[in-house]
Amino acid sequence: MAIRDILVHLSEDPRNGAKTDMALQIAQRDGAHVTALYTLPPPQHLFYMGEYVPPEFYQRQIDEARAAAKKAKAEFEAAAARQGVVAEWVESERMPVDAIETYGRAFDLLVLGQPDPDPENPVLVPSGMDVLPHDISLRAGRPILAVPYAGSYPVVGRRVMVAWNGSREATRAVHDALPFLTKAEHVTIYCINADRSRGTPGAELARHLARHGVKVEVSNTVVDDIEAGEALLSAVSDRSIDLLVMGAYGHSRLREVVFGGVTETILSSMTVPVLLSN
Repeated sequence: MAIRDILVHLSEDPRNGAKTDMALQIAQRDGAHVTALYTLPPPQHLFYMGEYVPPEFYQRQIDEARAAAKKAKAEFEAAAARQGVVAEWVESERMPVDAIETYGRAFDLLVLGQPDPDPENPVLVPSGMDVLPHDISLRAGRPILAVPYAGSYPVVGRRVMVAWNGSREATRAVHDALPFLTKAEHVTIYCINADRSRGTPGAELARHLARHGVKVEVSNTVVDDIEAGEALLSAVSDRSIDLLVMGAYGHSRLREVVFGGVTETILSSMTVPVLLSN
């Protein structure tokens, strides 16, 4: 099983290079095709300018946005050529969530960036143009690989952790991640505060993955002094994990109760790429 078609979302974002490198790394490994979807920001009406805005003000923004897109295209195509990856470029004037949702359904994997979670940092992405990976996963129906807003990741998928709670979302994530799991050197199924009344949590999943040739260990932990998301982040660090696989949960408290809002915790504090599915 391999990934053959990857979509990477680019925009006026200083992390374009990191997202591109991630998509090309996976494409090179699996012999996949990469499409860059670049979303152009709409002209911004600055509040202090009053009701009348000269047309040339908007035109200047449009021209600058297209110049930025041209530069990003050249950088993307040069990176793909260096890696020997077949790639193409698509531009859209639609808002990113709508554009990714529409285009993304025809791909095996969507590579997106994590928005900068620090509200004190300067706004580097135009208003309305940032994308929350788990929102896309809820709408696009495709697995999302979220790239952290900081750091570099020359290797992804060598040591993988699966956040497992037996839910439908986690099940979908595991099976969407099989192209990574089957190539990993080591996979940990990590269960937090799991129900042991039906046997060892994660054991059935471990047997299933082993039949796919996946090298698996099951780790069960009980935490009561910290949130599950924090425990998961700590385990990722302690075990030198380079890819976390997890289900993406919506904002409903009922849907978040098993992991206690772990999706939000992980995506605001992620230190390694995260593969999400819903």
